[in-house]
Amino acid sequence: MTKKFYIFLGGITAFRLIYAAILPLAPQEAYYWNYSRHLDLSYLDHPPMAAYFIKLTTLPGTSAFSIHLAAILLSVPMTIAVFRLASLMFDERIGFWSAVVINLTFIYALGALIITPDSPMLLFWVMVMIACYVVDRGGPASRGPKIWWLLLGIFLGAGFASKYTIVFAGLGALIFLTSSTERRRHFATPWPYLALMAAAIVALPVIYWNYSHDWASFVFQSSRRTGEMTRIRLDFFLGYLGTIIGIYGIVPLPILAAGIWNSIRDSFKKMASSHMLLISFSIPLVVFLLPLSLIYWIKMNWTAPAFIGWFIAAVAYYFENERKRSVRLLGQISMGFLAIIFVVVHLLVVLPDFNFGRGDYYAGWKEFAGKIESIRPEMPRPYVIAGSEYKIQSQLAFYLDNHPETVGNNIIGRSGLQYDYWVDPDTLSGYNAIYVYDHSSNCTQFGEVLGLFFESVSPAEEFAVKKGGKTIRKYCIYRCFHYRGVKL
Repeated sequence: MTKKFYIFLGGITAFRLIYAAILPLAPQEAYYWNYSRHLDLSYLDHPPMAAYFIKLTTLPGTSAFSIHLAAILLSVPMTIAVFRLASLMFDERIGFWSAVVINLTFIYALGALIITPDSPMLLFWVMVMIACYVVDRGGPASRGPKIWWLLLGIFLGAGFASKYTIVFAGLGALIFLTSSTERRRHFATPWPYLALMAAAIVALPVIYWNYSHDWASFVFQSSRRTGEMTRIRLDFFLGYLGTIIGIYGIVPLPILAAGIWNSIRDSFKKMASSHMLLISFSIPLVVFLLPLSLIYWIKMNWTAPAFIGWFIAAVAYYFENERKRSVRLLGQISMGFLAIIFVVVHLLVVLPDFNFGRGDYYAGWKEFAGKIESIRPEMPRPYVIAGSEYKIQSQLAFYLDNHPETVGNNIIGRSGLQYDYWVDPDTLSGYNAIYVYDHSSNCTQFGEVLGLFFESVSPAEEFAVKKGGKTIRKYCIYRCFHYRGVKL
């Protein structure tokens, strides 16, 4: 089965390398690529790990492929980790099919091509699970691989340097290691505390960056999101459930539910450590997001780490009950469904005449950059290229000739996210600008806003992004002259 697994891993990795050569750059990737051009200990939106991997893969040269390569490279150890985890807990057959199922599932397949902070975080999430299982299997009195306690801390710290969601892996580890009298005896040894120290040391650069920037990232991810919460919204809650159905598939949901219920039952009836580990890392995040979804819009990737355990539990349930015709049929249909969705989605993204409507943020950036490129010679120097949303200035920085530095909304007194830290508006006094606005409301009104910060602003020129003959987005392009600064 190990040989079969590595054949699968080689095949799907080869496919991704070929596919990445034709896949356009996602706006989020362009943003994190800009992170990598301004390497730091951390950033406003996220910790730095994704930026470090992008920097590594773009050293030979910057291209959409080299940026996608960061995600592909991370998907390899991630897949191996899933295989090893499920093999340790059950057997190699369950390990193999767990790896296959997770690689075919939309959200994980997407993350294996599009580099985001989730890409490294998911790897370290699974490694934390492996470390927990290994140290527990050794027992508190064992002279076994105590190094795994330190690795547990290192993986947690590295996960924290990837995305803050890893704190739920820390919670999962705590739940698992305190779930029985035998496991609680670990806390009478120094190893859990050494693991905590190791995690803190690895996470220290991110903590220091926050300390030196008034805890900006922690505030951004906590109080800012709290401020965005609203009254109870049933549509948000239904959206959360719909998102789960959409990204994991409505067909596999029954066997996913059966798998996690089987793990819950065996955790308490049989005291099975493998099943206790799965529910410790799978249930808390999903349960936390459930009530939150009543007052806040939950993004589709937020549940991804938790569902790794759900899928392993589902595969284990299937093989434990494959003699039952209903289970066997449900598993086979679910597998077929995931495979079909995998193929269809990969085809639709690159078909030239298909578009996802306004949500198609992959399409048209080269053409749009070509339009901006044609305006650049007309602009008196010095000038900057600015965007009203991080996606705009990030993609333009990537697709324009020579990858110019671009600026964000902070030059007109609004949040530019991480761009706030890269450019001080006061240093641009007297500059001209090509300013691009997402055509989501009145262009004339936004031109009036720009007029408060520049001595003169030309009327907006509209640009329509089209795919398959249909307009999917519109932008307003302004030529702005003699920047006054934000302190009017």
